[in-house]
Amino acid sequence: MNRYLINLSYVGTHFRGIQKNLIRDNGRLEDPQSVEGALEIALKKFRPVNEFKIKLSSRTDAGVHALNNAVHVDLERHNGKPYEPDKVTQGLNRTFGSQKIPIRVLRTRHVPLTFHARLCAKSRTYLYRVGVLRPEFCDDPEQIHPFTRFIPIDEHDRCYFIANKNFDPDRLKRAAALCEGYHDFRTFMAIARGNQWQQMPTYTLRRIERITVERGSSMASAFSRELADRYYEYWDIRIKARSFLYNQVRRMVGAWIAAAEARITERDVQQMLTVPAKSSWCDQAVVAPAYALFLCQLQKSRHSLQPTETTVTYMDGSRKVFRGEMERDIPKRLGFIIDNSPDQVPACVLSQFLYLGSQDCVRREVFEKYEISHVLSVGIETPPFEGCPQVQCKFIECLDLPETDLAVVIKQSSEFIEDVAGTGDAFWFIAMPAFPGQRRL
Repeated sequence: MNRYLINLSYVGTHFRGIQKNLIRDNGRLEDPQSVEGALEIALKKFRPVNEFKIKLSSRTDAGVHALNNAVHVDLERHNGKPYEPDKVTQGLNRTFGSQKIPIRVLRTRHVPLTFHARLCAKSRTYLYRVGVLRPEFCDDPEQIHPFTRFIPIDEHDRCYFIANKNFDPDRLKRAAALCEGYHDFRTFMAIARGNQWQQMPTYTLRRIERITVERGSSMASAFSRELADRYYEYWDIRIKARSFLYNQVRRMVGAWIAAAEARITERDVQQMLTVPAKSSWCDQAVVAPAYALFLCQLQKSRHSLQPTETTVTYMDGSRKVFRGEMERDIPKRLGFIIDNSPDQVPACVLSQFLYLGSQDCVRREVFEKYEISHVLSVGIETPPFEGCPQVQCKFIECLDLPETDLAVVIKQSSEFIEDVAGTGDAFWFIAMPAFPGQRRL
């Protein structure tokens, strides 16, 4: 068996996405309306003797394009010899060209069986293109209307063209900068049917390595480029991370554009991050269309396994790095224990009266075990739960911002505590935000 890494680009306008949806046709499972399905049909022309399965590096949604995506596939030839990578590239492109399929294979490589297109990807970079009508044309009714203003045909379904004289690129940059780093992006995730993992508390935690907003340029031909540059200012938004949630990039870009157009404020974007919940999404923000989004870069690790390093943190905060037979000291850190598992056990603060726990504890099993009757959540609203209609909940907003008045939060919390204590109920607890990656001792 031989494994091949295939780098490819495609125009996603008429595809349902890259992932294959199984359709039975004359006893065969084919899906020519997906990129994976079209690639699978083309690979069958090489007549491999094995039943192969394409493994994707990155999934793209319906309408999203890719300048450089990657897959790997195991193929076995009838004589046992490997296929020549250049012949695979030529054969696939010949098939796509003859059938007018908008896919182009960039390169094929013979890789070890230990290589995995998704697991070996270190980061992914998405590009979103925006064309903003220049302010001097925003008072012209003909140019404002989306069906009468000039849009270069070369960039149809390649760029998001907007007309709003309030658009401020500085607001766009500031809103985008808020999303850099490690956050819970649940507000920016669309619900994917059949994905049971998305309900896990740690599933929506992601780190965005870098976001840049820079001036772009028209991709139109010489005939249309002059008019395109006359009417529009182009902006290229690049987002780099190891992985993304379903629809996360488009929802983030939609929120940033809404902030740039003054439909929402930067505080609204901050609240979406600080209070991660489906209800935190601002109705004035619109999910950015898919046709202006490009997967433009994949950064992969080496094909073969490399010696690993193990970092050990001791109780006094000292740390050592072990690599093979060698060890070395590294600077101390705070003496906490790295623990990414959900914190599902509340701590008893006052015997027979008060429990303190994270939002991971908001589960029916916990309520029944500890006979919880009331829940006070501060900062992050408790996730939805079923089966305990008798449990009464109260949510107090507390954003992690300098202007937040903690005195008001403490007052509201104290009033709720006193009211519950007066009812004579014996058990209740406060749900506080969980800090990902660090269990507080």
